[in-house]
Amino acid sequence: MTFGTTRTDWSLRIGRALFAAPFVSGAASALKDPGPLPGFAHKAGVPHPELATKVAAAAMVAGALAIGTGVAPVAGGVVLAASLIGTTVIVHDFWSPQEEPVAAAHRKSFIANCGLLGGVIVVSGLGRTRYRVR
Repeated sequence: MTFGTTRTDWSLRIGRALFAAPFVSGAASALKDPGPLPGFAHKAGVPHPELATKVAAAAMVAGALAIGTGVAPVAGGVVLAASLIGTTVIVHDFWSPQEEPVAAAHRKSFIANCGLLGGVIVVSGLGRTRYRVR
């Protein structure tokens, strides 16, 4: 059989696209209006926080599109993972001194992003090869 004819191939294609969609949407929104993100970057000591925020968002869009389309899932996964790790550590620093409700919200988002990072690793780790269900 050729690539794209089995149920597994189609589920991988659909799954990749659905997995990438929230990253593309969220990062595209951050490109358009970064909101408080440059402030978080500035607080963390990132040079040129406005530019850094846009670069991170653009990297997320590019990485997610590479995974979602299946064109370069491994490279896209590396780019998406790097931008996700950087953004998560800077934005959701629950270990910093802050009021407990705020820290709890950041801890929850940090853990959710760790789960998303796991998904990036799994989806991009599949690469472009064909997999069989055993």
